[in-house]
Amino acid sequence: MKKEVSAPAKKFGDVYRFLYFHKVCSRQQLAENLAISLPTVSANLSMLADMGLISSYGEFESTGGRKANMIGIVPEARYAIGIDITSLRTVFLMTDLRLCIVDRVRLDMKYENSPAYYQALNETIGAMLEKNSVSDEQFLGVGISIPATIEKGSEKVPVNTVIGLPVNFSDFLKKNLRYPFHMINDADAAGWAELWQQDTDRAMVYLSLSYTVGGAIVVNRRVFHGDSQRSAEFGHMTLVPHGKKCYCGKKGCVDAYCAEKILSDFTGGDIHLFFEELKNGNAGFLEIFNQYLRNLAIIVNNLKMCFDCRVVLGGTMGHYLKDYLEKLRTLACELSTYQEDPQYIQVCVLNEEPSAVGAALYYVDRFIHSL
Repeated sequence: MKKEVSAPAKKFGDVYRFLYFHKVCSRQQLAENLAISLPTVSANLSMLADMGLISSYGEFESTGGRKANMIGIVPEARYAIGIDITSLRTVFLMTDLRLCIVDRVRLDMKYENSPAYYQALNETIGAMLEKNSVSDEQFLGVGISIPATIEKGSEKVPVNTVIGLPVNFSDFLKKNLRYPFHMINDADAAGWAELWQQDTDRAMVYLSLSYTVGGAIVVNRRVFHGDSQRSAEFGHMTLVPHGKKCYCGKKGCVDAYCAEKILSDFTGGDIHLFFEELKNGNAGFLEIFNQYLRNLAIIVNNLKMCFDCRVVLGGTMGHYLKDYLEKLRTLACELSTYQEDPQYIQVCVLNEEPSAVGAALYYVDRFIHSL
């Protein structure tokens, strides 16, 4: 028999979090799993209902007695906005507490450190809030995804970022943005959002293959950042010593061989067109893509050797690699010292703007754990 925890030790936040991560459940299920009495459960549920955070969603099927009510969170109780700043465009997504996308805006404008750019950020955020009738109480904040590492404490970014961010980018945001914000590395954001969508606690290495190459190491549902906030900079591992020049200034980096642009540059920046040509039997593109897969197999095998967990391919390329997954698995396993189960290589389940979703997730996660 489970010993009941005293009411003060069990806050209504525990009840809310259980409901969040278990979708819907009954009062009895809450009492059994949280080891608190039914009256305590009812009192906590009443508090959450008064706050507009939970609701009843019908009844469970009868198991012989009275049907139990299905209780779950109200996703529309709070909203967050995620912004992904890239070298080509700025993407805005508004999500509810379940990370369902309720609105999106894509501005085809490159980042520039100018009043006009920050004004565009403010106006777009304001328009999204007004359009969706989101009140100040409902709005959690703006997560901003950037293709750069972020120094812990000072929030400075490197000088040689791919989109030319100023080192003190955070200071410019504080001065010009009218909304609460938090910056996050784009690959960290995408990896975190991917794990959240998969609803699993299994460790994962997320390899982000977009305009640049990055990644995230996720353990116990948290991103491991490293001592200097530079973990999982897979794009700057050396693949070919003294090879092609990378945007970072070094030579032979993974980014120079496995970024999306390595393929999309052959079709004027249109990665979809590249794969269309590939499927139509373009012999030249097939040769280019086969070399791309061979390079990618080396990286994937190295990641497996280092972390001994599943490797999830994400970013823009994740969606396109699905049709070539078996070939990549074969190439990677041929390189392995061990007899690996090729299923460790997976493609992402989150295909739509994962970095922007992960940026919004920062505020959703903070809200869930603040109760």
